[in-house]
Amino acid sequence: MDIAVIGSGAAGIAAGVCAARSGCSTLILDSRAAPGGIGGFSGITTLCGLYDDAGKFLNDGFTHEFAQAVAESLPVKMGKVFVLPYRPKNFRSLAEKFISNTSHLGAQWKTPLADVVFDGGRITRLNGFEVGAVIDCSGAAEVAKAIGAETLATDETTQASAVVFTLCNVRRPIATAADMAHVLLRLARAGFAPLNLQASLEPDTFTAKFAGRAAQVPELITFLRANVRGFEECLTSLDDMTTAHRAGRMIVGQYVLTGQDVMTGRKFPDAVARCAWPIEQWNAAGVVSFQFLPPGIHYQIPARSLRAAHVANLFMAGKTISAEVDAIASARVMGCCLATGAAAGILAADYVKSSPLR
Repeated sequence: MDIAVIGSGAAGIAAGVCAARSGCSTLILDSRAAPGGIGGFSGITTLCGLYDDAGKFLNDGFTHEFAQAVAESLPVKMGKVFVLPYRPKNFRSLAEKFISNTSHLGAQWKTPLADVVFDGGRITRLNGFEVGAVIDCSGAAEVAKAIGAETLATDETTQASAVVFTLCNVRRPIATAADMAHVLLRLARAGFAPLNLQASLEPDTFTAKFAGRAAQVPELITFLRANVRGFEECLTSLDDMTTAHRAGRMIVGQYVLTGQDVMTGRKFPDAVARCAWPIEQWNAAGVVSFQFLPPGIHYQIPARSLRAAHVANLFMAGKTISAEVDAIASARVMGCCLATGAAAGILAADYVKSSPLR
């Protein structure tokens, strides 16, 4: 096998498809039963990081191809940024379609990473397969952890996780910050952790991101029904709740992207992806802070941030790229994960095709 891709979220799908389209035999491995990752299974219903502040696509190629295929509407403006609404079931279906219809690309589900052999500065085997290159799209740098490669990490003070669920039958508009503030004030006075609601393509339905514990959600629903106008008939399926980990562990690469790079819109001679999403930090109390890029500015991500510093054939994409805490708080969003995944697939394929060991 030429290339192994670990993880099948947005980054993994893009990496696998682009590596295989480059002519390399590629295998995606994932501990889940099907592809989609956070985009397909977390309950999130907006693709972020696809656009600049004028609503124009930042990345072409596979990123644009996937976004166009999953889209059912035009992008919408959410505060100062543009996002693309989508349906998670369509995200999952599209992921399966790309994987099954791409030559040279296979997949193994319910397959955790195991038996990683690191020898002579290269990964030579994993899960019983000989490999030419590996792309870590796990979201938690699982490959780097397995071989003891150097990593960076976020924590609950910078990228705290959230309980995500779908909230249906909401009979009041929540289109502005003032609309949301009214709901939040009621919850805060009752002692609940913050709740964030984002409209979905389904009528009267929102994606809820709750900073409290999953066990508190039934009590939260009961309170909303009894105390907030328009929520009298709201409901959710407790079986659909997930814990979304915004970011975790990043692999140290040949270049570490910085928060200053993001905020100054830095450009690189080896750029492979672009992003304009703000630095978005969430603390353990569920309070978010944004640092928006200056108007009209985007930054670039260099190929060196997708290549491991001391492992010749290890590449990374999505949440595992080489970035410090502030930078990953911007680059972790799915639109950017698609772009770095596609770039990592091409970089890994170029490495394998040029390797004398092939």
